[in-house]
Amino acid sequence: MPNILQIGFGNFGPTHLAAWRALGQADSLYVADPDPASRARAVSLGLPAARVLADPLAVLDQVDVVDVLAPTDRHFEICQAVVAAGKDMFIEKPMTATLDEAQRLAALIEGAPVLVQIGYYFRFHPLARQMQALVADGRLGRLRYLAGHFHGYKRARADSGVVQNDAVHFIDLANWLCGALPVAVDALTRDHFGRGRDDFALIRLFYPDDALAHIEVGCIQPGRWNDDIVPGATQTKSFTVAGERGAVEVDFQTSELRLHDVHHELIDGLWRPVHNGVTAPHVTVVEPWQVVQAELDAFLASVADRTPPVADVATCGVGMARVVDAIMASSDRQQRVAL
Repeated sequence: MPNILQIGFGNFGPTHLAAWRALGQADSLYVADPDPASRARAVSLGLPAARVLADPLAVLDQVDVVDVLAPTDRHFEICQAVVAAGKDMFIEKPMTATLDEAQRLAALIEGAPVLVQIGYYFRFHPLARQMQALVADGRLGRLRYLAGHFHGYKRARADSGVVQNDAVHFIDLANWLCGALPVAVDALTRDHFGRGRDDFALIRLFYPDDALAHIEVGCIQPGRWNDDIVPGATQTKSFTVAGERGAVEVDFQTSELRLHDVHHELIDGLWRPVHNGVTAPHVTVVEPWQVVQAELDAFLASVADRTPPVADVATCGVGMARVVDAIMASSDRQQRVAL
């Protein structure tokens, strides 16, 4: 059993704790958070007070792997120390707050004997995995259009805007399904609260094979359902993939997947849809901690075998940072930006 240090115990902290418990790692877990209220919450959830501390550096030499859940704007300084200590690391998305930090951290990781996985939750969600299997099996044909809606009334985070906090989830999902990073983006963002951080964004991603993705995020427009992670928030988390031979729609809040067997044919001089039915394959409903459990289990397997993680530093760290940087540049310049 490796000794584990979880750095950060904010809103997602209890979810990671539940995942570590499900993996049988609770007795080997330390939690570090500078906020007294967060530490008290960890203790109230059953962690021994002796294993809950303010300074992660106090036990860094006593652990084998590190789980970074700190605010995004602290990722670089924390991860730099973890890499210097030679510890394998799971970093909740995004890897860093800026492209410059991502490139600098990637250079440090490349020169160190450490394994790093970036925490992109939806790569391990069973609905997303079923969607990816349909794409990989060719059931949808060549992809044409992807759309993600990730929005709802919730608090605006202090450490990042909605592009870095929410959009990156579905950008990564689009990248994974398309098997590539976008070659260009155009975007519009807004800062309605005057915080210097975006609270709304419309994003278009252009992929090498002509597939187009549209991502809408924000905390200023309604969500359909109560959020299952942030108390008091509402959320819409839906994703659609349409190809030349069919389409799949997923609602992650209700655990629904709909597969459309439909294509267009030229009939009597008009391109007409040919429908062969809609199915809703059964997928077991999962709680957020179960998805995180799958993430962390894959991370520990990569650590044990020294095999590349599913969400790596090059694509999901630096690659994503390039996409986010281009999104912000596109919004500022009000024009499409090539990557």
